[in-house]
Amino acid sequence: MEIKHTNYISTNPIFRVLLNNFLHKVRNILVSIGSIELLGLDAGCGEGHMLGYLQSQGVLGRLIAVDISQRNISLAKKKFPFFDYKVGNLCRLPFDDDTFDYIISTEVFEHLPSPKLAILELKRTAKPSGHLLISVPFEPFFHWGNLVRGKYWQRGGFTPDHCNFWRKKQFLSFLAPLVNVEIEYSFKTFPWLLYGCRFK
Repeated sequence: MEIKHTNYISTNPIFRVLLNNFLHKVRNILVSIGSIELLGLDAGCGEGHMLGYLQSQGVLGRLIAVDISQRNISLAKKKFPFFDYKVGNLCRLPFDDDTFDYIISTEVFEHLPSPKLAILELKRTAKPSGHLLISVPFEPFFHWGNLVRGKYWQRGGFTPDHCNFWRKKQFLSFLAPLVNVEIEYSFKTFPWLLYGCRFK
C-alpha cells in the first residue's frame, strides 16, 4: 500500500528520498526504545499517514492518537483502523498524568500558537522519564526548499499555516528545560529536525 504523506506531498524525486530518509529515522528511534511493547501517544496525528507507515514497519503496539480536527480523526480511523483515536487539543489533553511510555509529535509544533503549553501537557501525560520523539521543519532550509520547489512565492517560501519557524539552536533551547535529548538529527534528516528525548 502506498502511503501519501499529506504534509509533504511532492512528485519531486529528491524530496521523496528526503522524506523516506526522515521516516526511516523515526522508525529507528522507536525501535531503539522498544516501542512495540509500550503504550504510546501520537500527539497531533493529522490524517494518520505517519502512523500508517509505522504500523507497516511493525514498530507500534498499543497507541492512542489525538488531533484537534474531527475531520482528520475520521479520515485516520477510516484509513488506519489499528489504533484508538480521540479529538483533543494538545494544550488540554484528555488523559491522566503519567499515562504514556512514549509520545510522538512529528510536524506539529510549527503549527501551535502556544507551543510551551503543549509541551507541558506532553510532559504531564508522559510517565516519569518517558520518551518523546519530536520533529519540526528545519529553518531556514525548509522555507528555502519551498522556494526552490516554487511554493509560497508571495510569502517568501514560508508555509501559510506555520506559526513558528524553528531554527536548530532555538528549538533545542525550547526543549532543554523539559527533556534530555538522547538522539539528535538535523542534516541527516534534512529538511527536518528530529529528536529522541526523555522527559526530565
